Amino acid sequence: MLNQVGHMSMGMVDTLVAGHISTVALAGLGLAANFFWTFTSICVGCLFALDTLFSQAAGAQDKPALGRYLSQSLWSCGILIFISTAIILAAYLIYMGMAPPSETRQAFASYLRIIVWCLPSLFLFFVLQRYWQARHRVLPFTCIIIVANILNLVLCVGLGLGRWGFPRLGVQGLAVATVICRYAMLLAALLFTLNELRPAWRRFPPFDWIVQRQFLTIGLPAAGHLGLEIGAFTIATFVISTLGAVSLAAHHVSLMMASFTFMFPLGLSSAAAVRVGMFVGARQPERARAAGWLCIGLSITVMSCFALGYLVFRRQLLGCFTQDPAVIALGMKILLIVAFFQMADGTQVSTTGALRGLGNTRAAMFANLIGHYPIGLVSGLLLGFGFGFGVLGIWAGLALGLVCVALLLIRSWKRNTRDLDQLRPVVLRGEERVEV
Repeated sequence: MLNQVGHMSMGMVDTLVAGHISTVALAGLGLAANFFWTFTSICVGCLFALDTLFSQAAGAQDKPALGRYLSQSLWSCGILIFISTAIILAAYLIYMGMAPPSETRQAFASYLRIIVWCLPSLFLFFVLQRYWQARHRVLPFTCIIIVANILNLVLCVGLGLGRWGFPRLGVQGLAVATVICRYAMLLAALLFTLNELRPAWRRFPPFDWIVQRQFLTIGLPAAGHLGLEIGAFTIATFVISTLGAVSLAAHHVSLMMASFTFMFPLGLSSAAAVRVGMFVGARQPERARAAGWLCIGLSITVMSCFALGYLVFRRQLLGCFTQDPAVIALGMKILLIVAFFQMADGTQVSTTGALRGLGNTRAAMFANLIGHYPIGLVSGLLLGFGFGFGVLGIWAGLALGLVCVALLLIRSWKRNTRDLDQLRPVVLRGEERVEV
């Protein structure tokens, strides 16, 4: 959970500092951040197969399989870095050609042109973190992320606001600070990995289509479910951007806070994927079933506490990001809706992780498709524009979509765990192996 929160808090710091630059800077950064993370997260989702494969190989104590998956994941990283960069740049050019000139558009472009350079560090760090997570070595990465967050805070305040002798670069300074910290994290992760593994490869492992096909079989539905979920919120963000800077700023701050609390059950989701996958690999179905339900229960408990916090401390939380009274007034209403869907959000993400440990990523894709689009977005647009509720109506639709996704996934988890005794691990055995 600390690892996931650490990743998210870097974006929270960017948002916090942007709010002290100006409302326009906050709106532009919010649009750029949603734009960047939508396409990046979809590509990162293709690597979610590593949760299943690494953990099941670790549970089976198959070190050659672990080494093989790690080496082949580097090939996948290179391909995904190229694809995500191309997609982001193409979409950026389309948006800049269509959006009318404005200060928000300028802030959007300033942030995105720099933040795109951190893509290689994001993908490579993700692979290394997933590998060691499956081997129950998470504390070193927690330390790396905590130190990186401290560095990011210092650089954001320095470069964004011009403190301590740094030049005041505004939104550009926030992007530069994030890129520096991401590569510092990658360097630390590489040094830790090289020290632990001390690989003695005489040459880089060749591309293995058998393993890559496994990655795609599990990873593409995972990428699809991420794309559908994040895409729904991104579509909502671009629709809300037509309502003005105040609505967009209030939406982005509320979304950042909802995303921050989402990181806690997301951490439990990763734990569910690892523990369920490990017990499946070790042929211990009862323990796999218990691990999944435990993580789901913990997620609901944690998110219940956050729901209460949103109800009680709405004004204080919004005041940390902006002093604009219009943004705070609208944000307080949005946070009431955020509080409503916290438990559903925790349920759906933790159940997704438990299902991923089984090797099932299709259920989450179909649940997100059904819940977020014909239910969530359609009802949100109807409430927002048909009934005149504006941004509040769009958020109400998104909340309804999340509740539907949670119900569908719990049903799928119960159905999948009925016959867990017959489930076979998906890790490769008896194939070409690469020792690490």
